[in-house]
Amino acid sequence: MLSTPFVARAQAGVPISLDFRIYGGNAPFFLGSAQGIFEQLGFVPTFDGAAGSAESVRRVATGTHQFGFADVATLVEFAVSNPEDTPKLIMGVFDHGPQTLLSIGAPIASLEDLKGKRLGIGANSAATKLMPALMKLNGIAEGEIEFVNVDVRVRDTLLLQKEVDAVVCFDYTSIFNLVESGVSRDDMHMLHFSDFGFNFPANSLIASQKMIDEQPDLCRAVALGVARSWRAAYADPAAAVDAVVAQEPLLVKEVELQRLQFVLDTHVATASVKANGLGHVDSARMAAGTALMQTGFGWAIDPALESYYDPRFLPEAAELALA
Repeated sequence: MLSTPFVARAQAGVPISLDFRIYGGNAPFFLGSAQGIFEQLGFVPTFDGAAGSAESVRRVATGTHQFGFADVATLVEFAVSNPEDTPKLIMGVFDHGPQTLLSIGAPIASLEDLKGKRLGIGANSAATKLMPALMKLNGIAEGEIEFVNVDVRVRDTLLLQKEVDAVVCFDYTSIFNLVESGVSRDDMHMLHFSDFGFNFPANSLIASQKMIDEQPDLCRAVALGVARSWRAAYADPAAAVDAVVAQEPLLVKEVELQRLQFVLDTHVATASVKANGLGHVDSARMAAGTALMQTGFGWAIDPALESYYDPRFLPEAAELALA
């Protein structure tokens, strides 16, 4: 396993697509840059925000970026339709999925409550990609919900303005966008997809097949750098937020620190990660998740784990343990 720089001189300009805009939810990447973690391993990344995981997966698949941070369920859906071009998951980060239906004020307490409601969705959102499967598995017919397709940058504003009754989102994105707008967390109501069987890991490091074939040492270095960056952020979340605010000065530091701490506590430092380390993949869990997606989407096949996952680049256990 790689524990030292893979080249004597750092490879500059390695583009990595983020899962969303630059903010507290992906602050650990910027801590890694600020602390020289990546450069010490022989590469200098550039991070680009995205409209969502679907865009991040497409970027890596088409070669505009060789690495990305993206939701695993979105990657699996892409793999079914594009088996030849599918990027591979090479290291998981989020062990728990943040996909949720969020409402404020009068709660949407069940999926049945969605019938006849207006639901704000973002086309590139990883949570949106799972909605057809979620509806089918829970007996909600197409047409029983009015979907309002919006730019994710204004999705939560429309909820505040009551232009929609709920939004499909990642919890840590919308919760803290609403907090920044003055909404109390006590007034927010969520139905997590994980409560309805989608117990799937979420945001993870992905790599293009070209990069896996041609530069496996760089894949190992990037995976190790990401692991070290997220572990460093777990040890010092405030330092990670300082690093991302230095990149995006308009961010509200206090809100982004709350956002990152929520991500670390809820989606990263799960019981499984504390026991097994970052990036642990339970094949039975993955099989159950893809079988559920196959039923929900009506796929002809249940995608095999190896069609979207390559375990060869996972750092050694000591590098994956959360302190």
